[in-house]
Parts: sequence; structure tokens; C-alpha cells
Amino acid sequence: MSAVGILLGMTVVYRQLKKLTVRQSYLIGNFGRALFMILTVVSYNQFWLFAIIYLLSFVFQGLTQVFETPMIQATVGSDQLGKVMTCFYTLVSVTLPLGSLAFSFLADRFDLRLFLLLFALFYAGIFLLFLASHAFKKVDELQLS
Repeated sequence: MSAVGILLGMTVVYRQLKKLTVRQSYLIGNFGRALFMILTVVSYNQFWLFAIIYLLSFVFQGLTQVFETPMIQATVGSDQLGKVMTCFYTLVSVTLPLGSLAFSFLADRFDLRLFLLLFALFYAGIFLLFLASHAFKKVDELQLS
């Protein structure tokens, strides 16, 4: 469900929101992810409803993933862009398997609803941080066409 949701977010939803600025779309993506993750906790005991809401939460993650690279490119100086992008993708490729190991260990010890709630709070925090931040002035006008 997560892979299908990310694919839909990166293609279908992105096309619908591409008239918005990158910052607006990123805010929508993080808010939607937080909201739908909270709804997964609420719908936990109803399998089909849970599955659909879970898929929808990953649609919003796919949307945010589309806009991460343009945001980095807009905020980092061109003289440092190669270093920053190399570092970004190195960190992503290293942390993915480490996160999988850590969360597989923790999954046996914690309730799934707690995980979903923590992820919802994490994305809500990103939304609030990005909403309140004035450090992304260049991203405000960035638009993909």
C-alpha cells in the first residue's frame, strides 16, 4: 500500500498541484501525511478503511518526495550544490537500511498504533516547522512547470 501511495503521490497528485509553489505543495504534503496517519490510528480495527487511509497517507509522502530536491536546489548556493546533494543522497542511502533494522527491532516491542501516532506527530512537527520558518524565502516563489 505504501509503494502504491507513493507512486500515486509522485505522479497523479503532483500533476494536480504543480500550479502551486513548491512550499505550498510541501506544506500540503506534510499536513496530509500527518492527518492521514492520525486517521490510521483511529481506523486501526477496520481493516479496509485502515488500508485505504494508510494508502492515502503515502500519497502525501510521495508528494513531499517530489519537492525535496527542488527545495534543496533553491536554498543552497550553486557553489555548494554538488556537495550538498552528494551528502543528502549518501545519508538517505545509509539511513534507510539502518532505519529498517531499528524499526523491525522496535516493532516487536511496541504497538503499531503508537508507531503510527509518532509518525503523525513527526510529520505535524515538520509541517509546523516549515510553516513558521522564514529561512525558505527562495522556496516561496519556486514553482515547477
